[in-house]
Amino acid sequence: MNSKPDRKSGEGKQKDIRSNAYLICALCFMLLPTFLFAQSVKKLPPKTTQSELKKHLSGSGLPYKMVNDSLAVIPYEGANVASYNVIVQKVSDLYIVFSNLSEVLPGKIDESKYKYLLMQSNEYDIVKIGMSSDDFTVYVRADIYRTGTTTPQLTRIIKQVANVTNILAGDLNK
Repeated sequence: MNSKPDRKSGEGKQKDIRSNAYLICALCFMLLPTFLFAQSVKKLPPKTTQSELKKHLSGSGLPYKMVNDSLAVIPYEGANVASYNVIVQKVSDLYIVFSNLSEVLPGKIDESKYKYLLMQSNEYDIVKIGMSSDDFTVYVRADIYRTGTTTPQLTRIIKQVANVTNILAGDLNK
């Protein structure tokens, strides 16, 4: 027997070369777009999300100063009080809108005014008058749920607290 290695015919070699060439081309076509379209990763600055409270106040048309994401101060001037602040605070699921009447009228609110303030609290639907049990500070306040609150609603509440503060200050200043 003849122990020569079996060599492929010329046609068999061409088929092997073609199949290898097809394989190489296929790999190139799969990998080439990766290299062609590769881009460096752009570092984007982190998105600064505006707080919900700030969004409402921005749309209100009122001047305001954000103390932090959940606390804002709105300066007011009234007919009865030269200047005072209305504060909006986000606490849990509420917006608490208030002014410190004791601060607006320093030294003018004492025990003789408590009955009047209690009666006035009954006169207003949304805005209430309250007193701290710690230091007897008197507040004009309204609480509204954050869920479903719109900018016009929050603006209306802020203006109501400001108006009641101005009215009460005028009455107590007499």
